[in-house]
Formats: sequence, C-alpha cells, structure tokens
Amino acid sequence: MDVEVVRAKIKQAIHRVAGIEVAAISDTASYETDLGLDSLSILEIAVELENQFKFHASDEELSSIHTVQDAVALITKKVGVEVA
Repeated sequence: MDVEVVRAKIKQAIHRVAGIEVAAISDTASYETDLGLDSLSILEIAVELENQFKFHASDEELSSIHTVQDAVALITKKVGVEVA
C-alpha cells in the first residue's frame, strides 16, 4: 500500500461520514473551517481510519489532525506505508 491509497481511503471515509464528494476534498482543506466537520464527525472519521488501517492513535495525535495531509502523515508513520 502506498501513500496515494492512504489518501484515497481517508477521503472516502470523510465522504461516508459527512457526505462530501471526494473530488471536493483537498489535501490541505481544514476539517472544521473548509469542510464544515464538527468534532463528532472528525471522531467518527478517526475511528473508521483506525479500524481500517489497524492502528491506535493517542488523543494527542488525534487532536493534531486538522487536514487530510495531517491524517496521511500520521497513518504513514503508524503503519509504515511506503512513500512514493
């Protein structure tokens, strides 16, 4: 699995939880400001990603995720994804 697969799965999780079209989700869009996600939606996305990628993030790590790019960085660090 490479970083592009991780990115796509994160965007798909956002789509499932919030109904935002994948094409409308940029890597640098703020979950709260740009995508309009509330804390519950962000938590739902985080739990889905933890289950999907089989890792656990601390509360501190989760609170540092504000964009798709942040989520990609955390997941690649946690699960050792190959960066293309």
